[in-house]
Amino acid sequence: MIRHMDGEFSPQWRPEPEPGNALERLLQKAAVDPAMHGRMMRALWDSELHTLIEYHPELAGATMELSNGSPMPRFVLVQDDTGTFIPVFSSEAVAEYCITKNAKGKGPQAVASMPGEAFFIMMAQLKHDVILNAGMTHRLLLKPEAIADLVSGEMRHSRPSHGKEEATTLHGVEADSIPPDFRDGIRRFCDRTPVPIAVYLFVLVDPATGQPDLRRWRLILRLRSEDNDFYNDLSLLAGKLTPPGIELACGVVTDDEHALAFLSKNTPLWPVMVEVG
Repeated sequence: MIRHMDGEFSPQWRPEPEPGNALERLLQKAAVDPAMHGRMMRALWDSELHTLIEYHPELAGATMELSNGSPMPRFVLVQDDTGTFIPVFSSEAVAEYCITKNAKGKGPQAVASMPGEAFFIMMAQLKHDVILNAGMTHRLLLKPEAIADLVSGEMRHSRPSHGKEEATTLHGVEADSIPPDFRDGIRRFCDRTPVPIAVYLFVLVDPATGQPDLRRWRLILRLRSEDNDFYNDLSLLAGKLTPPGIELACGVVTDDEHALAFLSKNTPLWPVMVEVG
């Protein structure tokens, strides 16, 4: 649906709209809790979004249907101190607030509403930065590479790789030696869900020296099933919590007897094992 905005500027004291839908609530939560990023990305894909396109009087109130081969709408590019981007908004109320706040005498605008899936498929072709809710306290910058991952499903429903197996030697890591932000963040996340059985952290052993390579981490998830979003969300969280200079990869074990026997000889990062007596 296409709507016309007149671009009149409202007073600066006007308060921001309160979060009115699941996406806006997740956007606020994800700002302080990286564990919410996976859920936010799924909501972003599934929500109706609102974006600026070039205005023409005949577009007002029109419904636009897009299919393969349809010409792409001419999206409005905006520039600020951070660079050039395409703005998109999480609701009509937020779109009206942000456009009016930032118009500053600019000409009329047209707001197009469309499913997030359709919007980001088009954005993946344009390869521009996208900012969700530019002008709000809680905003989200998506670079072209992040948009490509969103469209591919890498940030929404990623699954463990089942490519060619490679033999590696893993060395256990003492929980006390793990950076607290990473260790405690993984533990808090796992405490919230019944999906994992245990989570382990190892480092690779350098085959040339036979010594543990403390820069190459492997997070092994023992799960009841791979058919869930736990792997996706924990992978996103772990990636954000991993210290600079560390290479992190995640793997999953469900019913591999050899792998389970190996894990049973090591102390998990989660759950926290308490010695009795």
